[in-house]
Amino acid sequence: MPQGSIKETLSRVDPLDVWRILKSAGVKYVKPIIIDIHGRPRAELMPIDAAKDILTDGMPFDGSSIQSYATVNKSDFVALPDFRSMFIESWNSSKIVDVFLSVLDDSGKPNMLDPRNVLMQTLDELAARNLYAKVGVEIEFFIVKLNGGKPELADDGLYFEGRNAAMLVNPITKILENLEALGIGWSKTHHEVAPSQYEINIPANDPLKVADMIVVYKLMAKDVANEFGLVSTFMPKPFWGINGSGAHTHFSLWRDGVNLFESKTDEVTEECRYSIGGILKFAKAISVVVAPTVNSYKRLVPHHEAPTRIVWGYANRSAMVRVPYYGKRVNRIEYRHPDPSMNPYLAFTVMVKAAVYGMDNKVEPPAPVSDVAYELKGVPETPATLGEAVEEFTRSEAFKFLPGEMAKAYAEVKSQEWSEYSSVYNWKETWNVITPWEIERYLKAA
Repeated sequence: MPQGSIKETLSRVDPLDVWRILKSAGVKYVKPIIIDIHGRPRAELMPIDAAKDILTDGMPFDGSSIQSYATVNKSDFVALPDFRSMFIESWNSSKIVDVFLSVLDDSGKPNMLDPRNVLMQTLDELAARNLYAKVGVEIEFFIVKLNGGKPELADDGLYFEGRNAAMLVNPITKILENLEALGIGWSKTHHEVAPSQYEINIPANDPLKVADMIVVYKLMAKDVANEFGLVSTFMPKPFWGINGSGAHTHFSLWRDGVNLFESKTDEVTEECRYSIGGILKFAKAISVVVAPTVNSYKRLVPHHEAPTRIVWGYANRSAMVRVPYYGKRVNRIEYRHPDPSMNPYLAFTVMVKAAVYGMDNKVEPPAPVSDVAYELKGVPETPATLGEAVEEFTRSEAFKFLPGEMAKAYAEVKSQEWSEYSSVYNWKETWNVITPWEIERYLKAA
């Protein structure tokens, strides 16, 4: 038998075996998930027996009914299940299994308007160069109560709160239990700086796996909060005057099992330094992808632990890129620009490509800063609005970090989003106000 054929044979998945195992495990329903341009799950729900054909041959669907996938005259698509990414909804009595799909075009090739395909292509390009990325994400979010449709704080806890009575212990512990049951795991959780704000860490893994985990985690966290009459919101800035929510992304590049960012000294490696240079070089342009909503730019204001200056530093949480420096040990970077409303597939794509560009082109970053970044003068700043971020993206070389049709569609969607807000509100008058438009659009959807 030729070398490698055993491994190849064992790696093949028989869809009917998957169906049989799911059914014998008591799963009653299958939810095939397609990711839209915003990073949100779109799905059908079908009985397990009816799903046999979907698992075997893929799911036909109307692409014209999902924003930016297709026009009504060319709307018939098929999406194939990715059996590497299946999650049984433990919070729903394990009756439903979520199955992520990848969309094909009419020629049977991966459709590049599918964000999962975009990230998979990026990771394949890295693998062809014997490069591999790892990401882990600190996801901040609020659990709020609603009063007449308006969000209100649901606890008065502080950062690292230790008083159970000041925390939403019941929904948080149930969220943690389900992260374990889903096989996602978690490294830690704590109450964040703002009242009703929490952080849960998704451990470092392959970017595609982490992106899928984020989608399922957000779905679960919203369902769990709803059981308690509350709302889990991943809107970046639901309340003015207190911290917003970030999705701080820890990132490293690997080759042959070696972490290229791990330093044997107390300074970053050359590969790490150039990667930081690439991210900072394109920070304004990729802002629209990692901070993708009108509301995102109300988070990016000084003195609330969100980056406004495009700088980096060791152990400096006011910088856009922080190098964690516990015990003077360096093994990764933390990109603090993203927020939890991001489409994680596209955000990881542009982050990885910016870093690799920096490494390939030996892009030197400016000197690291140790001062509070908000007080720095004469350094580049993040875009002030979503509209400005769209303009930076469309005129930048970073526009090519996404496939042509995706880059064009994404820019159009975000330009329209900014136009809709601007037709109702003047930014100069509302930059420091969370408007009803934002609450309606982002509170539950982000």
